[in-house]
Amino acid sequence: MGGVAGHMAHLSEDTDLTFNEIVSVLTKVANADIKNATEKVDGQNLFLSWTINRDGEVEVARAGDARTARNAGDIKKGGMTTDEYISKWRGHPAENAFTNGFKAISAALRKLSPEDLDAIFANGQRYVNMEIMYPENPNIILYSAPNVVLHGLQDFGEEDETPEMRQTTKQKFAQLVKLVDGASINIGQEEWQINGPKLVALKKLADGTALNQVTQEIKKFAEPVGMDATVGDYVKLVVNKYADQVALPPEVTEKLVMLMLEPDKAKKRGITVVNLKKGLPKEQQSVVSKLGAKTNSRKYIASVLKPLENAISDFAIEVLRGVKSYFVDDNDKEVARMRAELEKSIAYLKDLQSSGDAKAGELIDKQLSKLGKIENLASSMEGIVFEYPPGSDKIYKLTGAFAMANQLIGRARRSGMQEEIDEEIDIDLDTEDELDDPVVDADFPKTIAVVPGAYKPPHKGHLDMVRKYADLADEVIVIISKPTKQGRTLPNGREVNAEDSLRIWETLVQDISNAEVIISKNHASPINAAYEYVGDKGPINIGDTVILGASTKDDDWKRWTDAEKYVKEGVKLIPPEQSAVVPSEHSDKYVNLLAIEAEKGSDLYNNMPSVKSGNKDPKQFHASDLRFVIVEATKSDVARKMLEDFVGEENVDNILSILGLEGKVDEMSSGAAGSVTGGLGVPLQSGSGRPKKRRTRRNENIAIANEVLKLIKERGILR
Repeated sequence: MGGVAGHMAHLSEDTDLTFNEIVSVLTKVANADIKNATEKVDGQNLFLSWTINRDGEVEVARAGDARTARNAGDIKKGGMTTDEYISKWRGHPAENAFTNGFKAISAALRKLSPEDLDAIFANGQRYVNMEIMYPENPNIILYSAPNVVLHGLQDFGEEDETPEMRQTTKQKFAQLVKLVDGASINIGQEEWQINGPKLVALKKLADGTALNQVTQEIKKFAEPVGMDATVGDYVKLVVNKYADQVALPPEVTEKLVMLMLEPDKAKKRGITVVNLKKGLPKEQQSVVSKLGAKTNSRKYIASVLKPLENAISDFAIEVLRGVKSYFVDDNDKEVARMRAELEKSIAYLKDLQSSGDAKAGELIDKQLSKLGKIENLASSMEGIVFEYPPGSDKIYKLTGAFAMANQLIGRARRSGMQEEIDEEIDIDLDTEDELDDPVVDADFPKTIAVVPGAYKPPHKGHLDMVRKYADLADEVIVIISKPTKQGRTLPNGREVNAEDSLRIWETLVQDISNAEVIISKNHASPINAAYEYVGDKGPINIGDTVILGASTKDDDWKRWTDAEKYVKEGVKLIPPEQSAVVPSEHSDKYVNLLAIEAEKGSDLYNNMPSVKSGNKDPKQFHASDLRFVIVEATKSDVARKMLEDFVGEENVDNILSILGLEGKVDEMSSGAAGSVTGGLGVPLQSGSGRPKKRRTRRNENIAIANEVLKLIKERGILR
C-alpha cells in the first residue's frame, strides 16, 4: 500500500515476535488454521472519507461529499475535494483508474443514508482504505474487470486511538462492507464492482516438507540467540557485536539499539542520531549514521534478517501454490501472460546488462536467486493478509513469487520495455504456481517534490519550504549541489561545504518523515542537479507527479521555465508557478532584536550583510546573514538569540559544532567539520543517496546490504 496506509509487515519484519511464535504462525498456515486470511490485491491505493452537510440549528444531516487522500498531508488538510481530486489526476497515465474508481465508490456511497455515512465516517474523521483495480491500467496482475476493494477503516481524529475506539472503527467498517459489498456501478461504458475484503480458503499442505524445511532454517538462523528470543534480540546481538568491533561506547550502543528497534520510545527520550554522535571520533560518528539514520536503519535490519525473509518466502510459495484470485476469471491464462512478460523482462534486462548497465545485472541476479525457476510464478493472486492473533490488530502479509516478478517487470517497464505481450502464448501450464508480493507495498503513483539548492548553510526559511512541500507530496527530495570550486565561507574564512550542509539538514529535518536529503555528485548547479534527478536517467517512475521547489518571492519559479523538456516522458510536472510556496520571514522577536541593535548603531547591525547591501530586506531569510550570525553567536548573546531564529533554539549548539565553532556543549572531535558519511536517507557511504520504496534509484555507493554482509563475514560477527 504505502502512502497513508504505511507499510504492512512480513513476519520477518516484526522484531517483537519470537522465533517460536513465527514457527507457530507458519504451522497454523500450513494446516489451514488461519481462517481470516484475505486476498492482497495489486491495484492503486486510495483513502476516502465522507463529510456531512448540516442545515440549521437542529443540524439536519443531508448528503455531503467525498474527501480523498493519497498522503499524510492530504489527511492533515481534511482531504481533497472532488474537484481537487479530479484535477490532480488530469492528464496522468493512471487518470482513468483513479477518477473512474473514485466515481464508482462515490456513487455507491451516495446510495447510503446521511445517518449511515455520518456513523461510518464520523464526518470526515475516519477514512476507508481501498484498492482500485483497473484492467486498462494494470500494475503486474491484469484483473478481469474494474473493481474497488475495501481494506479497512482508519480513524485520523486528533485523539490517540484507544482499544475501544479501534473496536468501534472495526464495527463501522463491517457496517460499511455490509452496505456496499457486491454493489455494481456503471461509470460511462464500464461496470464497476464494489467489494469488501475477500476471504481466501487456504489449503492444508499435502505433506510436512515445506513446514519442516522452513522450521529447520529458522532454527539454524536463530541459533545464536535461541528460539525463545525475539527477532529484535537477534538484531541487537548483531549490532552489539558490530559496535564492539568499532569500539563504540556501550552507553551509545544501548541508545543506538533503542533508536533502531524502538524509535517511538527513543524519540520520547530525546535520543537522535545527532545527539548520539556528539563527542565521538569521526569514524564512530559514521557508524552511528550508518546504523541509526531512519532509512539506513531499515536497510541494515533488513539485510541482517534477509535469510529469515527468504526462508519464509520459499514457504509462502508452497502455501499459495494453486490458490487463485477472486478477481481473475481465467487464472491459467493470466499466469501464462505474466510468465511471458517476466521472460521478456529478464531478456530485456540482460540486454541492458550486456550494454554496461551493472544495476540491471545486479537486479537480475538478486531476484532470480530468490525466484528460482520461472514456473514458480504460478498464481494470479498477489498474496494473503491476515490478523494474528485474531483480535490483536497485528496485520501480516504472506507472499511468494510475485515480489520478484514485480521487481523485474517493473524495472524493465521503467527502463523502456514495451508492456504489450502477444496474446497468443504457448507456455506449458503443467505446474500450478503462486505469487509473491514486494518487500515494499505498491505506492505508485506518487507526488515527489524536488527542492535543490546550495544551502550554504540551510536555515529555517529552507526548512519551512520543505515542510510545506512535505504536506503536499508523498516524498520531498532535498538536493544539495556540490560546487567544483570554493563555495561560500564564514566570516572567519571557514568554508561551508556540501557535507556540512548535509549534517545541518540532518539536524533540521529529523521530524519530517517523508523528507530525504542527498548530495549531488555531478552538478554544481542546483537546477542541473534537479533536472538530472527528474530526467530520463533519474529515479522518478513513469506515472509519478513532480513538483520543482520554488518560492513566490521575486517570481523565483521562473527559473524552471524550460523544465518540461528535462522531465522524463510519462512523468507529470505540476506547473512551477502553481506549486511555488510563500517564503517565510523572521519572527517578531528577531526583528525586535535587530531594531534594538540598529538603535544602538552596533557592529552586529551595521555589518549584517542584508543591511550593508542596502537592497535586501533584513526581515527575510538570507544565507549571507546566517553565515555572519553563526560566527557572531560565539561572541554575543544577542547574536546567539538571532541564530536561534535561523535554526531553532534546540539546534544552535549542534550547528556550531558541525561548523567547528565553540558552543555551550562539549566540543565534538576534530573531525566535526569534516565529511561524515550517512545522514537522513543517505546510504552507508557518502554521495548521492536515493529514497527507496518501490522505485529503482541510481546509487554510486556500495549497497548497504552488501556492506553489512561483508562486515559480518570479515569481522566474524556471527558464526
